[in-house]
Amino acid sequence: MTEETITQELAENKEKTTNESSEFLIEKNVLKKYIGTDNHILVPDSVIAIGDGAFKGQKNIISITLPDNIASIGHYAFSGCKKLTSIEIPETVTTIGDYAFKGCKRLPVIDIPESVRKIGRGAFDSTMVIIH
Repeated sequence: MTEETITQELAENKEKTTNESSEFLIEKNVLKKYIGTDNHILVPDSVIAIGDGAFKGQKNIISITLPDNIASIGHYAFSGCKKLTSIEIPETVTTIGDYAFKGCKRLPVIDIPESVRKIGRGAFDSTMVIIH
């Protein structure tokens, strides 16, 4: 799905978006795609899951703040976010998908809460991250 297709879908299906911002494609409280250009992202409180590839390849994102009610982080969710240096995983997360943080080369440390029951294959491949 191209950025143009996503933008068109947002315009045609406003009911799918639960946030005022057109930077997020959200369906049934799952963040499907971020199409903004900000460096520091505040994910809307209505989001309960980060979908597969939601932020994949967003090379300029530096920090992401997730709401306290996130239950899962999808496959490839943040893969290729090469400038990402800060993200805090809330205590409500139970699953981190395959390759979720692959290639996040500047992410130094990540605290995995005790609530996480499954970390997918290669979730931190090609990173220098220290997991706590």
